[in-house]
Amino acid sequence: MPARSPPPVVQESEENMKAYVPVAKDAHGYEEELQWLRILQNGEPAHGMALVVMQKLCTLFHEFDPAWRAGALNEDQLDYFRGRLGGRTKRVLELLEKNNLSGLDGVADLDIVLRRIQSAATVKQLADLAETVHGIGHTLCNALEKP
Repeated sequence: MPARSPPPVVQESEENMKAYVPVAKDAHGYEEELQWLRILQNGEPAHGMALVVMQKLCTLFHEFDPAWRAGALNEDQLDYFRGRLGGRTKRVLELLEKNNLSGLDGVADLDIVLRRIQSAATVKQLADLAETVHGIGHTLCNALEKP
């Protein structure tokens, strides 16, 4: 990957806060939003798109897990869910590969998650991947933010 200039530092200045106001209610979410903002402002379109597709995957798992725990999903849907969750994961991996980002921290872990999705024997095993995917999202965002 060619060398690039360091991304601009986003600070909580009056100017930046006029352009974007975080909506998170907790410190974790607030810091996450500011990190996403820094990635989107770094001048690397592929990084912004990687962030978007990874967050779509993370959101999918964060909705899937509580739906499973609430009894809204059943084992008869296992093949369907493997296909949907696996397809979304493949999309992230494909975007990273085609944009020369497959060497970033977290990508190899995401590939392992894809294999776990494809081999899941129960819907619960899929739901149990939610926190793993969330953690990979943080790892990938940290890597996308590095100059």
